[in-house]
Amino acid sequence: MHRAFVLVLACAVPRPAGADPAAELAATIAALPSCDPARAHCIGIELHVTVADDGPIARPDWLATQLAAANRHFAPLDVGFQIVAVAALPATAAHIATSGDRDDVSAGRLGGGVIHAFIVSELDDIDRPGQIIRGVTWHTHGDDHKYIIVSTVAPDRVLAHELGHFFGLPHSTYKVSIMNKRDRTEPPPEQRTFADDEIAAMRPTLGRLLRAKVIAEVAK
Repeated sequence: MHRAFVLVLACAVPRPAGADPAAELAATIAALPSCDPARAHCIGIELHVTVADDGPIARPDWLATQLAAANRHFAPLDVGFQIVAVAALPATAAHIATSGDRDDVSAGRLGGGVIHAFIVSELDDIDRPGQIIRGVTWHTHGDDHKYIIVSTVAPDRVLAHELGHFFGLPHSTYKVSIMNKRDRTEPPPEQRTFADDEIAAMRPTLGRLLRAKVIAEVAK
């Protein structure tokens, strides 16, 4: 099982001539919600968003939906997430095709007590040539830093699924679980979340990562 996460997003939003990518990204993030003050823990996420010729590939509404779903699924763990920083990735990062690409996208960009999520438009399945995936947990060889990559084709639960991996969960067979990748009709997707046992399993990892300062609380 891969132990890191990458977030990938895409969007085709018309871009005014001369627009500043940094300003566009900052405006996008400023519009996203903060942690629910009722949560005991608020963890920061830093987004690394690919910027194409027509601007950032991540739509604000897509980002907001992914973040809201993550906060909803992690509420039983008393954890919320907040975007605390955003950085631009070059257009060459839009398509992550190989394990080397997954390594390279994070070079010099990790650390800081936050969860790093890399936003790209296409993410290849390196185990099944010709197939794509929607998100992955990853870490570079010889490095314990985990990070998230999610594709913009991802439905709303994918960021939450990858955050589950970040906090130590494997894929599961619980029918209710968003960590279960098997095709099934029950329960319907909108009723799926973490199983109770999975919430319990993430608690020690959350505590360990906070104590080791791999992640840090966002000041409320």
